[in-house]
Amino acid sequence: MSRRARRDIGAGVVALSLAFSFALSFAASAATAARKNAASPPALASSHPPAAASAPSAAASAPTEFTGTLAAGVTYVAEVFYDTRALHIWRPVKDMKPGQDVAWTIAWTNLDKFPALKTSATQAKPQRFRFRVVKTDMLSGSPKLPWMVTYQCELLGYEPLPAAAPAQPGRRR
Repeated sequence: MSRRARRDIGAGVVALSLAFSFALSFAASAATAARKNAASPPALASSHPPAAASAPSAAASAPTEFTGTLAAGVTYVAEVFYDTRALHIWRPVKDMKPGQDVAWTIAWTNLDKFPALKTSATQAKPQRFRFRVVKTDMLSGSPKLPWMVTYQCELLGYEPLPAAAPAQPGRRR
């Protein structure tokens, strides 16, 4: 290979690495521009209203239907699926809404008590989980990165979702 070809390849590699680092830096700063000077984490969205003082304790402990947000100390019921492609965890079917510039994950603390959830046959189908959010951990390692929320959840029980009825064939004309 000639000296000129090596020089051209070297210049191309340098230009490509500079372009990549610029694009990565730009994406990180654009994603966190709203909290550039923020000293505290963003507020998490909460769909759970405060408990009324006159409500009986049984009603306060009744599971809440998951609507996209989680709060510590609350028991929820939600349809979940096993994410086989990326994280290999049970995730809610409905979209999570943790807040602006917040990444999230769910850490199931007691899945070992439910060995059937580790079988591929169970993981292939959506389930209905009843669970309690034990703790919410929020952290960020850098002002240029988004906040990370880990919901520590305790599984209380589950049941398979009923199979959808087969669609009736329509008449063709």
